[in-house]
Amino acid sequence: MVKKLNELLQDYRDYLYDQDKSEKTIQAYTTDLRLFARWFNNSTGDALLPQNITPLDVGDYRNTMLGQGKKPSTINRSLISISSFCQWAQKEGRIPSNPVEGIRPVAEEPLGPRALERKEQLALLRAVRKTGNMRNLAIVTMLLHTGIRISELCNLRISDISLSKDSNTIIVRQGKGTKRRSVPLNSTVIGVLKEYFKYLEERNSILVAGTPLDENRFLFYGQKRMPLTDRGVRYIIKKYAYSAKLRHVSPHILRHTCAKNLIDAGQPIDRVAKILGHSSINTTAIYTMPTEQDLQKTVESISWT
Repeated sequence: MVKKLNELLQDYRDYLYDQDKSEKTIQAYTTDLRLFARWFNNSTGDALLPQNITPLDVGDYRNTMLGQGKKPSTINRSLISISSFCQWAQKEGRIPSNPVEGIRPVAEEPLGPRALERKEQLALLRAVRKTGNMRNLAIVTMLLHTGIRISELCNLRISDISLSKDSNTIIVRQGKGTKRRSVPLNSTVIGVLKEYFKYLEERNSILVAGTPLDENRFLFYGQKRMPLTDRGVRYIIKKYAYSAKLRHVSPHILRHTCAKNLIDAGQPIDRVAKILGHSSINTTAIYTMPTEQDLQKTVESISWT
């Protein structure tokens, strides 16, 4: 008996979890497949089952998205999602081959990911400083100066922080792919973290167990004395970005900003890759490409007005 799409997608999600894919990646793949399923049903009248998908269907879907004005990156991500689903179905013996093979992605001019310019970074930090919230200042400063991911930030414990003459680092124990790495701290982060710890000690905060600070406690807590969540960090960044009159700012944009700052400072790409937790410098290489803002500055450099 043929399984319904929801059951099939659940089996596929379980496979992705077994492959140690992140929750964000799994969500993106699933969303893309549901959009494809809707189009597929409207276009062919059939349910989206692996055995019903043909290369012609995938090509038509790509062309439909092109006609809708979708960005090349969006279209190509959808093709990757469909291909991954079909690869899984092939491994499961549901189909003899992957119908997405041979479907060419949409060509796109590669650009570096959006990053905040220096004046925007300063505006964001000023907005945090004005509130006097030391926790939030530590959060924004760490994201901007270490490039750690939002999930890595939320999982940090006090014991992961080392501030001494010999070592100023944070230990990321639950990085992408469960990889552990050490990230060095610069003087800006060191100063803010010392302020944050002093603030907690002076308040004898109920969020930590007395003085000295309990090293088993999380570094950041949110409401109801619970460890800060991804959602909580996103809300914090969004709030201060609004105050600073900045648009489209997220924790991941701050990670991009850190990476671009390092590349623009002339740091070797292999070192930047190590700090960001990239397994390949090919991933880090995107930060060597100009952003839209860089190109705008380039053409403005010859403007007559």
